[in-house]
Order: sequence, then C-alpha cells, then structure tokens
Amino acid sequence: MGIRASRRRERKDPFEEACQAIAKAKRITVFTGAGISVDSGIADFRSPGGLWTKFNPAIYCDYEVFLQRPDKFWEMVLHLYKDIHLKLGGAESDLEAGNIRQPQPNAGHKAISNLAKLGKNVTVVTQNIDGLHKQAGSSNVIELHGTDSSCTCCSCGRTFTRDPALRQLKEALADGGQVPVVPKCDDCGGVLKPNIILFGEPLPTGAMMKALKSVIASSVVLVVGTSLEVAPANMIPGVVKYRPFGKLIIQNLDNSGKEQADHFLQGRSSDILPEVVKRVEEIKGLS
Repeated sequence: MGIRASRRRERKDPFEEACQAIAKAKRITVFTGAGISVDSGIADFRSPGGLWTKFNPAIYCDYEVFLQRPDKFWEMVLHLYKDIHLKLGGAESDLEAGNIRQPQPNAGHKAISNLAKLGKNVTVVTQNIDGLHKQAGSSNVIELHGTDSSCTCCSCGRTFTRDPALRQLKEALADGGQVPVVPKCDDCGGVLKPNIILFGEPLPTGAMMKALKSVIASSVVLVVGTSLEVAPANMIPGVVKYRPFGKLIIQNLDNSGKEQADHFLQGRSSDILPEVVKRVEEIKGLS
C-alpha cells in the first residue's frame, strides 16, 4: 500500500497542485523578477547579451559614480530605451521623429492582477523597476528596488513623473543619441535621478519589512521570473516555509529554483500564468 501511495504522489501534476494551492489560499504574495518583463521587451540585465554585459554595473549603476558622473548612468539608460524600442518593432526613423515605443504589461502581469479579482488578497513584491505591475492593475505592489516611473531632482528635491526625463531622452535620440545627455529639472536645472535603487543606496524605507510581513501572512508565495540570486531580496520568498502548511510555488523559464519549490512550473510566465488563473477560476467554479 505504501509503494502504491508513493507512486500516486510521484504522478501528481505540479501545475494542478499549484493551482489547487492558489485556489485554497486567501492571501498570496507574488514575488517577481526580470523574467516576467522579458515578453514586454525588457531583456534580463544579467543574461548573456544583457545590459550589464555592455555596461559595467559597478560603474554605470553605482550611486557614488552617479553623483560625480550622472552622464554615465544616463548613457546606459539611453541605450536601454533604444534597445527596447527596437525589440518592440520600432524603427530608427521613429526615433529620429521623436517617437519611442515603451514596454507595456504582458499577459503575465495581467494574470497576476486578475488573481485579486478572484477574491484573493494579493501582494506583489517585485525586484523590477519598470512599473508594469501597477500599469497592469495590481494595486498592492512593493517595489523593492524603486521605480523608474518617477524621478527626483538632486538639487531642489522636487519629484516628477518620468515625463521630463523621457522628453529629454527622446530629444537626444532624435539627434542621433551620440551627444551625452543628462536630463535636468525644469524648475531649477538640477540633475534628475530616477527613483530607483542604485548600488550603494539603501532599499526604500520599510520595503523589506513590508515584504517579509506579507510573506509571513500568506499561505502561498508564487515566485515568477527570478533565479533568487540577488541578496537581500532573495531571502524573502523562502520565509513562507516557516509558516505551517505554507507553499512555495516557483515559475521560471529554466529550472532555477526547482529544488526549493514545493511546486515548480517551467515555461514562459506570459503563457503559464494566464493558464493558472483560468484553472483557479475552474476550481472555484467561476468559469
């Protein structure tokens, strides 16, 4: 009997088990990394051929360097915007006309937002700075590394949307993108800095504690698109294991995190997550 029971456990479908766990959970924390935004045109910075193979993050993403040479950071951002524009099917001629394609939420972001519509208390904890979870409709989002959807003047301290910086970047791209550009404050002329966390800066006040509290309060943590290698954020999802009956579900394109997961889902998040939501709807009798 024990052998037969063991074989039955081995035959269990990880997708179905994950969906059952999510369907039962009242509170869920979704922890996301770069992988979820790849289908929105934003390549993983750390992947082969990614941004950091062209721009050394110890120079271009360091806070002390930014204070002395903000042009280094903005040079990298200009390259990134152009790269995203081209990945999304834009043409060089568009840039010359001052038009630039920007990333939009994909099916993975939208699926996470839809979990809340199934009566779940969902908190999104993200390592990403792209703001796509909020654009997709997720209302409770903890951005561990800040966001590039707003910026602050280093001189007067005024906070803006990204629009002034984006306008100046578009102008630079229209001129060929060869001349160094450092977006400036429209009020005082000071240097603008996106509200993201550069190396050498502390995480946003309270972000880690809020994320840990969310995980501890959740019966399911769904990890999407991250290898869980970036400290200290990588320590957060596994805390769910200390909760009685807590489940850690990991979804990645490769097998990163498979050994840590209670249930592991391999594939593209924009393919798998909508299917998860669909199955949870079926289990709850909502479809």
